[in-house]
Amino acid sequence: MTAEKKVFVRKATGLVREIGAVTAILIILCNTIGLGWQKRIFQFSGMAPLPQNLWLGGINPMLMAFIIAGVIIFFSMLAVAILTTAMPRSGGGYVAISRLLSPFWAYFASWFEFLSISWSFGIIAVAVFEAVYFIFGPIVGVTAAGVNDVALFAGGLVLVLLFTAVACFGVRMTGLLLSVIFWIPAILTVYVLYLLVMSYASPGALSSGISMLAQAQGIAGVTADTYVKGALAQGLDAASIGNYWSAVSVAMIGAYWAYIGYAASSFVAGEIKETSKNIPRTLAIASVIIIAVYLTVSSLAGYSAAALGRVTLANGNTWSFFEAYSFLSYGGGNLVQAGVPAIKGWSSTIAAMTGIGLGLGSLNWLIFIFAVLWVANDIPPFILTASRLLFALAFDRVLPASLANVNERFHAPVNAVIATAVFGLLGVFSEAGVISAGGSWNPGGVIGGYLNVIFASGVQLTDFYDFIFFAIFTLALVVLPYRRPKIYETAPFKLGGKTGVVLIGVIGTLGNFVGVYIMLTAPTYSFNFGAWPNMTADNWFCVGFTLAIAILSYLVYAYYKYGPASKTVDYRTIFTEIPPE
Repeated sequence: MTAEKKVFVRKATGLVREIGAVTAILIILCNTIGLGWQKRIFQFSGMAPLPQNLWLGGINPMLMAFIIAGVIIFFSMLAVAILTTAMPRSGGGYVAISRLLSPFWAYFASWFEFLSISWSFGIIAVAVFEAVYFIFGPIVGVTAAGVNDVALFAGGLVLVLLFTAVACFGVRMTGLLLSVIFWIPAILTVYVLYLLVMSYASPGALSSGISMLAQAQGIAGVTADTYVKGALAQGLDAASIGNYWSAVSVAMIGAYWAYIGYAASSFVAGEIKETSKNIPRTLAIASVIIIAVYLTVSSLAGYSAAALGRVTLANGNTWSFFEAYSFLSYGGGNLVQAGVPAIKGWSSTIAAMTGIGLGLGSLNWLIFIFAVLWVANDIPPFILTASRLLFALAFDRVLPASLANVNERFHAPVNAVIATAVFGLLGVFSEAGVISAGGSWNPGGVIGGYLNVIFASGVQLTDFYDFIFFAIFTLALVVLPYRRPKIYETAPFKLGGKTGVVLIGVIGTLGNFVGVYIMLTAPTYSFNFGAWPNMTADNWFCVGFTLAIAILSYLVYAYYKYGPASKTVDYRTIFTEIPPE
């Protein structure tokens, strides 16, 4: 009977290698560069404020976090490149983990990664409208009247449906859309970088822009000092985290989230032309660009803002417009109560203020388009990566085989794409806030409170799930030369021989597990094991939710491997072979 059992769904995947090197790079860049380089330096500086006199060597904690996370990402990227070229199939780390470590660990890690990507898909869909209405809309005269959580949910839902429909037409059509919404903001980036350079070189222009933007919002007499005084009055100094490395630890959460997507092309490896050459090259080029962009933009925006409105308190703490703006935007402060415009801090906001100060306010529409499209172009790669992960699981028969169906005309796994969109609605709920505290659909009581915890913690949970996946993915490289020596010997891309390959895997694995530790113990995070034994009920609920996902993933895995499907599918053979082309 065993001989009659089937191995894979069919003898060929049905996917076609249509992705060139340029599109592969765009998939990575768009999947990664979006909110991170515009928002993170202000967001996490506000969540864990630290006075400038405590900065190590004058380096902002968020900037240090970008540097440290960039090193981790670089070694992870090398590990991904080696493994993906050795087994160039769509599905990313799932294929490598299942063939090198164990099928269950692959299944376990892949479910967490799929939730991370699909959840982020919905989050970003809503974030597009947040950028339109609440960040840049006021700057260019687009009002947010009538826009609430339900409106944001509706807007996010429309974008999810729109981009899903495009993805159903295959990677060629998705690649065309990606090119359009990449190159437009990419060209505009030159202008935005010019403004950020000017904000750093000429703080007076930024200072004037702050006042003029406030006047345009009907608020007179606002200066950089107004932000600092307002933040101090609302408890900025008392909210100081007080330790540089504690601030960096919190910032690492935001830094890693900003880098998520650096391995996006590995998920569509089965659709990339000349994989052995293009995967390493595109991963390396994209990673260098991403790290350079984050460090450059964050430095320019952060240090230009930090040069304004400085005040040194009696205790020696020095605060500036940068820390104040961050605290009022994302910490315990409130912009409106401080008497300043309700426009949150982004790097692009700093550019817009500088443009106004330089007399270029009429061109802020360019920054508006730049900012919104840099958020929106995250979406197509999310659909591609998450759907190919589902496809790979289904092709191995550990999910319904229908998810591995490929449209013969467009060469797209349509069912997997649609399933990704369904899970993406979790992210839409999460970011729109319709079930969060005070949300329009919050049913109240205990159930409503627990739903609030899950949906309000969406971004943080996706960070943790992504760390788990890549920690296990890079660990697979450590065992590659020993568990599958034939695959290792034929791998077209290896660095430093067996010793070099293992070392890269070890560094990548340790780096990712450091991220896991930080996210488990950070005081601002969903789990906060660092507060043991005084963790809150919300912390424990997030732990329980994560454990429930792990248990559910095992039950589904066990159903396919040991249930009725095991009578017709040879699971032992599947996980000793690489899927066909």
